[in-house]
Amino acid sequence: MPTPTGIDRRRLKRVMKRIPAAFEAGKLRGRGYIKNISKAGLFVRTSILPPMGAPVRVLFHDRKGSKLEVHGTVRWTTQLLPPEENAKPGFGVLIEPVSEEFSEFFENILTG
Repeated sequence: MPTPTGIDRRRLKRVMKRIPAAFEAGKLRGRGYIKNISKAGLFVRTSILPPMGAPVRVLFHDRKGSKLEVHGTVRWTTQLLPPEENAKPGFGVLIEPVSEEFSEFFENILTG
């Protein structure tokens, strides 16, 4: 995420997309959309925020309509931002492990 000086400290390139998604974190269920994707994670924009550190499953479809499912850990939520940011709610997921299907999906985004 960009620092107050505008420098982006992220290690991996993000691709901006808007992909409808559903997620499960324990008994918590929600819907939203994927706002950005990297080769090892994604950010889900949603009003329902799972706790940091929670295992999460995210379900969505690729351009061809094939269902993808990724598993990971909630690493960040917009609740960590100061109130003056006025950010729409959402959370970041570190995908563990990165599946071959997700890697192929990400590569298709980069080349398509």
